Amino acid sequence: MPNIGMMACKRTMELFDVMDISTVYFSACGKRGRLLAVQPKQAVQGFTLIELVMVMVILGILGATAISAYANLGSDARIASIKGLAGAVNSSLSIARAFTAVRGQGTAGTQVNITWINIDAATPVRLWNGYPDRWCDGIGMMLTGTSVSPGGCYLSTAAVSSGSFTFYGYGNGMIPNGDAGWRIENAPDPRNCAVGYRYGGTGTPAVIVYTGGC
Repeated sequence: MPNIGMMACKRTMELFDVMDISTVYFSACGKRGRLLAVQPKQAVQGFTLIELVMVMVILGILGATAISAYANLGSDARIASIKGLAGAVNSSLSIARAFTAVRGQGTAGTQVNITWINIDAATPVRLWNGYPDRWCDGIGMMLTGTSVSPGGCYLSTAAVSSGSFTFYGYGNGMIPNGDAGWRIENAPDPRNCAVGYRYGGTGTPAVIVYTGGC
């Protein structure tokens, strides 16, 4: 004769298994159909609120680090550009001196101690006592990419496009100390992400690098 108690016990265990009751499980049925043991069933656990918060915090830190690294990459690139520009300006001074040493001081201008040389047929450069003057048609024209209006830019402090930089003539408020120079306009502090050109008509021009605002 079937043991009704045993059958009921086993059926109960099957039902608990099908229903995935996570709090208990029954280890076996006794001879008379009694449940022999009741133990906590190991539940399938998800993330707790604290764990989710910790994950979000870690992701936030990683995101901030990535953004910082990207920003530093931009800063490093701007600093490298400024230093490269300063090197190009110094080289252009040597070119101008070599040019005048071979071909003379050029054609006299209308102002005292001003002469003009032509680096090539389309590039007249304004010199002041043998060095490029502090305007866009002077030192500005020694670098490729500078655009000069037909009327020239003597005594002008207006912004002049110069490739990826912007040039400003002497006396401006855009370069430290009012020197002529170039700056990167999209830098955090363009005034201090610049190359200054300091020349007063005597001695040797000074090329000054500013990277604190890059």
